[in-house]
Amino acid sequence: MSVYVEVVLLNNLAVDALLVYAVLFLRRRKVRKLRFALAAAVGAAVAVGYAVMPDGGRIAVRALLAPGMTLIFDRYSGFKDYITSLALFAALTFALGGTVSGVSYLVGADLNGYLVLGLTAFGALALLVALRCVIAVRAKRARRICAARVTVHGRELTAEALCDSGNTLTDCVSGLPVIIVSEHFAGLVDGWHGEERAANIEGFVELVTVSGRASLPLVGVDTVKVNGRECRAYAALSDKNFEGYEIILQNTMF
Repeated sequence: MSVYVEVVLLNNLAVDALLVYAVLFLRRRKVRKLRFALAAAVGAAVAVGYAVMPDGGRIAVRALLAPGMTLIFDRYSGFKDYITSLALFAALTFALGGTVSGVSYLVGADLNGYLVLGLTAFGALALLVALRCVIAVRAKRARRICAARVTVHGRELTAEALCDSGNTLTDCVSGLPVIIVSEHFAGLVDGWHGEERAANIEGFVELVTVSGRASLPLVGVDTVKVNGRECRAYAALSDKNFEGYEIILQNTMF
Protein backbone atom coordinates (compact mmCIF):
# COMPACT_ATOMS: atom_id res chain seq x y z
CA MET A 1 0.00 0.00 0.00
CA SER A 2 1.36 3.44 -0.95
CA VAL A 3 1.22 6.12 1.72
CA TYR A 4 1.40 9.87 1.18
CA VAL A 5 4.19 11.67 3.03
CA GLU A 6 1.67 14.34 4.10
CA VAL A 7 -0.49 11.70 5.79
CA VAL A 8 2.49 10.26 7.70
CA LEU A 9 3.56 13.76 8.75
CA LEU A 10 0.13 14.84 9.97
CA ASN A 11 -0.58 11.54 11.71
CA ASN A 12 2.68 11.59 13.62
CA LEU A 13 2.41 15.30 14.42
CA ALA A 14 -1.03 14.72 15.94
CA VAL A 15 -0.01 11.57 17.83
CA ASP A 16 3.21 13.13 19.18
CA ALA A 17 1.35 16.28 20.23
CA LEU A 18 -1.23 14.13 22.04
CA LEU A 19 1.45 12.11 23.85
CA VAL A 20 3.43 15.18 24.91
CA TYR A 21 0.34 17.02 26.13
CA ALA A 22 -0.88 13.93 27.99
CA VAL A 23 2.40 13.71 29.92
CA LEU A 24 2.25 17.41 30.85
CA PHE A 25 -1.43 17.07 31.79
CA LEU A 26 -0.93 14.00 33.99
CA ARG A 27 2.09 15.56 35.69
CA ARG A 28 0.27 18.89 36.12
CA ARG A 29 3.06 20.75 34.37
CA LYS A 30 2.88 24.06 32.56
CA VAL A 31 2.55 23.72 28.78
CA ARG A 32 5.33 25.83 27.26
CA LYS A 33 4.02 26.39 23.76
CA LEU A 34 7.38 26.59 21.97
CA ARG A 35 8.76 23.48 23.66
CA PHE A 36 5.48 21.62 23.08
CA ALA A 37 5.40 22.47 19.37
CA LEU A 38 9.10 21.74 18.89
CA ALA A 39 8.89 18.30 20.52
CA ALA A 40 5.87 17.30 18.40
CA ALA A 41 7.54 18.63 15.23
CA VAL A 42 10.77 16.73 15.93
CA GLY A 43 8.84 13.50 16.44
CA ALA A 44 6.87 13.98 13.22
CA ALA A 45 9.95 14.90 11.17
CA VAL A 46 11.87 11.85 12.39
CA ALA A 47 8.90 9.61 11.53
CA VAL A 48 8.88 10.91 7.95
CA GLY A 49 12.62 10.33 7.56
CA TYR A 50 12.53 6.94 9.28
CA ALA A 51 11.61 5.04 6.10
CA VAL A 52 14.75 6.11 4.23
CA MET A 53 17.16 5.65 7.14
CA PRO A 54 19.73 2.84 7.14
CA ASP A 55 19.26 0.07 9.71
CA GLY A 56 21.89 1.55 12.02
CA GLY A 57 20.18 4.91 11.93
CA ARG A 58 16.81 3.36 12.78
CA ILE A 59 18.24 1.67 15.86
CA ALA A 60 19.75 4.95 17.05
CA VAL A 61 16.47 6.79 16.45
CA ARG A 62 14.49 4.23 18.43
CA ALA A 63 16.89 4.57 21.33
CA LEU A 64 17.19 8.36 21.36
CA LEU A 65 13.89 9.77 20.14
CA ALA A 66 11.84 9.42 23.35
CA PRO A 67 14.64 10.71 25.66
CA GLY A 68 15.28 13.59 23.25
CA MET A 69 11.63 14.60 22.98
CA THR A 70 11.27 14.41 26.76
CA LEU A 71 14.21 16.78 27.17
CA ILE A 72 12.59 19.21 24.75
CA PHE A 73 9.00 19.46 25.96
CA ASP A 74 9.63 20.44 29.60
CA ARG A 75 12.09 21.79 32.12
CA TYR A 76 13.24 19.59 34.98
CA SER A 77 14.41 20.15 38.52
CA GLY A 78 16.71 17.12 38.40
CA PHE A 79 17.38 13.69 36.93
CA LYS A 80 14.56 11.99 38.88
CA ASP A 81 12.07 14.54 37.59
CA TYR A 82 13.24 13.92 34.02
CA ILE A 83 13.11 10.12 34.36
CA THR A 84 9.56 10.30 35.70
CA SER A 85 8.39 12.18 32.59
CA LEU A 86 10.39 9.87 30.30
CA ALA A 87 8.88 6.74 31.86
CA LEU A 88 5.36 8.17 31.56
CA PHE A 89 5.99 9.24 27.96
CA ALA A 90 7.28 5.76 27.08
CA ALA A 91 4.35 4.05 28.80
CA LEU A 92 1.79 6.19 26.97
CA THR A 93 3.61 5.62 23.67
CA PHE A 94 3.50 1.84 24.08
CA ALA A 95 -0.14 1.95 25.18
CA LEU A 96 -1.20 4.07 22.21
CA GLY A 97 0.89 2.01 19.80
CA GLY A 98 -0.70 -1.18 21.07
CA THR A 99 -4.16 0.32 20.71
CA VAL A 100 -3.50 1.41 17.12
CA SER A 101 -2.09 -2.02 16.25
CA GLY A 102 -5.10 -3.76 17.79
CA VAL A 103 -7.62 -1.60 15.96
CA SER A 104 -5.66 -2.01 12.71
CA TYR A 105 -5.85 -5.78 13.10
CA LEU A 106 -9.60 -5.67 13.76
CA VAL A 107 -10.42 -3.49 10.74
CA GLY A 108 -7.92 -5.25 8.49
CA ALA A 109 -6.00 -2.09 7.55
CA ASP A 110 -2.94 -0.24 8.84
CA LEU A 111 -4.31 2.94 10.41
CA ASN A 112 -0.91 4.60 10.15
CA GLY A 113 -1.58 5.02 6.45
CA TYR A 114 -4.91 6.79 6.89
CA LEU A 115 -5.63 10.34 8.00
CA VAL A 116 -8.32 9.09 10.39
CA LEU A 117 -5.55 8.32 12.89
CA GLY A 118 -4.34 11.92 12.91
CA LEU A 119 -7.87 13.31 13.11
CA THR A 120 -8.68 11.04 16.05
CA ALA A 121 -5.47 12.10 17.82
CA PHE A 122 -6.23 15.78 17.24
CA GLY A 123 -9.73 15.19 18.62
CA ALA A 124 -8.34 13.52 21.74
CA LEU A 125 -5.87 16.39 22.15
CA ALA A 126 -8.70 18.93 21.91
CA LEU A 127 -10.62 17.06 24.63
CA LEU A 128 -7.56 17.08 26.92
CA VAL A 129 -7.08 20.83 26.37
CA ALA A 130 -10.77 21.45 27.12
CA LEU A 131 -10.59 19.30 30.26
CA ARG A 132 -7.55 21.20 31.49
CA CYS A 133 -9.35 24.51 30.92
CA VAL A 134 -12.41 23.31 32.87
CA ILE A 135 -10.21 22.21 35.77
CA ALA A 136 -8.39 25.58 35.75
CA VAL A 137 -11.68 27.55 35.75
CA ARG A 138 -13.07 25.51 38.64
CA ALA A 139 -9.85 25.94 40.60
CA LYS A 140 -9.96 29.71 40.00
CA ARG A 141 -13.55 29.92 41.21
CA ALA A 142 -12.61 27.97 44.33
CA ARG A 143 -10.03 30.61 45.24
CA ARG A 144 -11.02 33.95 46.72
CA ILE A 145 -9.37 37.21 47.64
CA CYS A 146 -9.59 38.76 51.10
CA ALA A 147 -7.84 41.45 53.15
CA ALA A 148 -5.00 40.36 55.42
CA ARG A 149 -3.34 42.43 58.14
CA VAL A 150 0.29 41.49 58.65
CA THR A 151 2.18 42.85 61.67
CA VAL A 152 5.97 42.86 61.49
CA HIS A 153 8.18 44.51 64.14
CA GLY A 154 5.08 46.22 65.53
CA ARG A 155 4.11 47.74 62.19
CA GLU A 156 0.83 46.64 60.59
CA LEU A 157 0.41 46.41 56.82
CA THR A 158 -2.82 45.54 55.02
CA ALA A 159 -2.77 43.80 51.65
CA GLU A 160 -4.93 41.72 49.35
CA ALA A 161 -4.43 38.02 50.04
CA LEU A 162 -5.29 34.88 48.10
CA CYS A 163 -7.09 32.19 50.10
CA ASP A 164 -5.35 29.22 48.50
CA SER A 165 -6.55 25.81 49.68
CA GLY A 166 -3.51 24.30 47.97
CA ASN A 167 -1.00 26.12 50.18
CA THR A 168 -0.10 23.67 52.94
CA LEU A 169 3.31 25.17 53.78
CA THR A 170 4.24 24.77 57.43
CA ASP A 171 7.47 25.52 59.26
CA CYS A 172 8.90 22.11 60.16
CA VAL A 173 10.46 23.36 63.42
CA SER A 174 7.72 25.48 65.01
CA GLY A 175 4.71 24.02 63.20
CA LEU A 176 3.52 27.53 62.35
CA PRO A 177 1.75 28.19 59.03
CA VAL A 178 3.72 29.85 56.24
CA ILE A 179 2.34 32.62 54.04
CA ILE A 180 3.99 33.54 50.73
CA VAL A 181 4.54 37.24 50.11
CA SER A 182 5.30 38.94 46.81
CA GLU A 183 8.54 40.75 46.04
CA HIS A 184 6.63 44.03 46.10
CA PHE A 185 5.16 43.40 49.55
CA ALA A 186 8.56 42.35 50.92
CA GLY A 187 9.92 45.67 49.68
CA LEU A 188 7.50 47.47 52.00
CA VAL A 189 8.84 45.79 55.14
CA ASP A 190 12.08 46.95 56.76
CA GLY A 191 14.57 44.09 56.93
CA TRP A 192 12.89 41.99 54.23
CA HIS A 193 14.83 43.48 51.33
CA GLY A 194 18.21 44.91 50.50
CA GLU A 195 21.32 44.28 52.58
CA GLU A 196 19.35 43.74 55.81
CA ARG A 197 17.39 40.81 54.39
CA ALA A 198 20.07 38.14 54.96
CA ALA A 199 20.28 38.95 58.68
CA ASN A 200 16.53 38.36 59.14
CA ILE A 201 16.27 35.03 57.34
CA GLU A 202 15.45 32.27 59.86
CA GLY A 203 15.38 29.31 57.49
CA PHE A 204 14.09 28.06 54.16
CA VAL A 205 10.99 26.26 52.93
CA GLU A 206 10.62 24.22 49.74
CA LEU A 207 7.79 25.27 47.45
CA VAL A 208 6.54 22.74 44.87
CA THR A 209 4.39 24.01 41.99
CA VAL A 210 3.50 22.90 38.46
CA SER A 211 6.48 24.91 37.27
CA GLY A 212 8.95 23.06 39.47
CA ARG A 213 10.57 23.43 42.89
CA ALA A 214 11.95 26.49 44.65
CA SER A 215 13.57 27.13 48.03
CA LEU A 216 12.19 30.32 49.61
CA PRO A 217 13.73 32.15 52.58
CA LEU A 218 11.64 32.34 55.77
CA VAL A 219 11.28 35.44 57.94
CA GLY A 220 9.37 35.96 61.15
CA VAL A 221 5.95 37.62 61.36
CA ASP A 222 4.40 38.94 64.57
CA THR A 223 0.81 38.16 63.59
CA VAL A 224 -1.43 37.69 60.56
CA LYS A 225 -5.09 38.69 60.90
CA VAL A 226 -7.70 37.41 58.42
CA ASN A 227 -11.47 37.88 58.83
CA GLY A 228 -11.03 38.76 62.51
CA ARG A 229 -8.91 35.68 63.19
CA GLU A 230 -5.35 36.33 64.33
CA CYS A 231 -2.45 33.89 64.37
CA ARG A 232 1.33 33.73 64.36
CA ALA A 233 3.07 32.71 61.17
CA TYR A 234 6.19 32.79 59.06
CA ALA A 235 6.51 34.51 55.70
CA ALA A 236 8.24 32.97 52.69
CA LEU A 237 9.78 35.65 50.48
CA SER A 238 9.02 35.15 46.81
CA ASP A 239 11.13 36.75 44.08
CA LYS A 240 7.99 37.25 41.97
CA ASN A 241 5.00 39.57 42.03
CA PHE A 242 1.46 38.17 41.94
CA GLU A 243 -1.44 39.37 39.83
CA GLY A 244 -4.31 40.76 41.88
CA TYR A 245 -2.90 40.05 45.35
CA GLU A 246 0.26 40.40 47.45
CA ILE A 247 0.03 37.43 49.81
CA ILE A 248 -0.85 33.74 49.51
CA LEU A 249 -2.39 32.48 52.75
CA GLN A 250 -1.86 29.01 54.15
CA ASN A 251 -5.03 26.89 54.05
CA THR A 252 -5.55 26.81 57.84
CA MET A 253 -5.71 30.60 58.10
CA PHE A 254 -9.12 31.24 56.53
